[in-house]
Amino acid sequence: MKPSYLLLGGAALLLAACNQTAPVAEQPTTAPASTTTTNVPAPPPNLDSAAAPADKVATAPAPVAPALREAETLKATFRFKPAPNADDPSHPKTNARLLLQGAKPLEIDLGNFAGKPDVVDANKAKQAGFPSGMLMGFRSYHAASGTSSDLAVLNVDGRRLRIVQRRVEETAAEPGTFETSREIPLPANTAVVAAPLK
Repeated sequence: MKPSYLLLGGAALLLAACNQTAPVAEQPTTAPASTTTTNVPAPPPNLDSAAAPADKVATAPAPVAPALREAETLKATFRFKPAPNADDPSHPKTNARLLLQGAKPLEIDLGNFAGKPDVVDANKAKQAGFPSGMLMGFRSYHAASGTSSDLAVLNVDGRRLRIVQRRVEETAAEPGTFETSREIPLPANTAVVAAPLK
């Protein structure tokens, strides 16, 4: 009986060994997450963002240049009025003024002169050696002293009026040199023309 018992016991052991399952600790778990990263497409650009596509760039409107004011023409003329002469009350002097007539009239006191000024035209100005290109001018002659006072108004670059004066002595070999006595700035976009003496 012993041999058959051993034979049956060995067969049972062999059968048991074939039917064994892996312990719970050795059973495979769920597959680990893949370590490789797949390329996920980027979200579409936000069309409301500040950076707009190159073909739809919003540009500011071009600045509009201010309209130029219409050129104003000032009419320049002289005005002569008697002025008291403290040195010789019986022989009053003449006060000369430069008048600029326009939207904002201007009156410039040119001073007092001994004799009545004589406005010079282009021919007289050339003969007497007045500055070329002057706008207007005059000469005042004092017979008692034989001295003339010359005054000319020049338009300099359309930006200012320059008033120049000189004294001419009858006995002098050469007339005096014109010197600037004052300058008057002109408003922008202004033209000045000489008007007839009133």
